[in-house]
Amino acid sequence: MSSRPPKPFVSLLWDVVRFGVRTFWQSSANPARPLLQRQQALAVLELPANATPEQIKRRYRKLAKRHHPDCGGDPKEMQRIITAYEYLRKEQAR
Repeated sequence: MSSRPPKPFVSLLWDVVRFGVRTFWQSSANPARPLLQRQQALAVLELPANATPEQIKRRYRKLAKRHHPDCGGDPKEMQRIITAYEYLRKEQAR
């Protein structure tokens, strides 16, 4: 029967730090998270960082017409567009 040697302390410490950073990065307490989510949503809608609410709405409608499943579009792409638009609308309401 082979027994595994215990992990070195540095390895255990690294695992704890890595887990903590990953948990913080994915939490809503991360101050960078809203900025990254906004950038990702704008990238999905192919808009600049300073897009106005009117531009966002116009672009959403244009992309929705192009990618809607009833018009032969991809359902996954349409879901990405909807999610991005809803995120930006919620952000504007704050």
